[in-house]
Amino acid sequence: MMREDLFLGLRWVDLVTIAAIVLGPILAVAADRFQRQWAEKRQRRLEVFRDLMRTRKARLDPMHVGALNLVDLEFYGCRPVTGALRTYINHLFSPMPNPDEHDRFSEQRNDLLMDLLHEMGRELGYSYDRRDLERLSYGPRGWTDDQDLQRHNMTLLNQMLQGRIALPVTPMQPTAQNPFPPAPAIKDTAPPAGN
Repeated sequence: MMREDLFLGLRWVDLVTIAAIVLGPILAVAADRFQRQWAEKRQRRLEVFRDLMRTRKARLDPMHVGALNLVDLEFYGCRPVTGALRTYINHLFSPMPNPDEHDRFSEQRNDLLMDLLHEMGRELGYSYDRRDLERLSYGPRGWTDDQDLQRHNMTLLNQMLQGRIALPVTPMQPTAQNPFPPAPAIKDTAPPAGN
């Protein structure tokens, strides 16, 4: 009987106060946890986006490849981004066409990467123009030349180590003149014959 009297003696304001005291900290912790998870998810997405933006002119860079492989994970459920990723990846696995079509093929590949970056940026709250993404990026021609030279040299070394080609050895002729002056001419000091 005493319990019923106690319950009946409580007003609705008292019940709300007790509920706030009990549920307040629980809801605060839940809200904080949700906010942290959202911030961490956004930070991971930004890291992937930054890595791809940083290496958009150096696509053989391990950071670029690693970030590209994380897009599907970090942007899971974001259909515009995952759709652009699938289209780009399918193109990356396409066989290289004949040399006459290399330029068009490379342009398509570049456009698909810019579409992916555009969709990622839009999801993160950035509004980039697709053409600005390409035009406002910098990658020295020397990087590409160095990568091409390294790849060519590795291919030649690999062929040589497999015995498919021989080490080319050619005699090297000096191309410059002798840096030393010629020896002095020796004058004949012998007496003339007949005396």
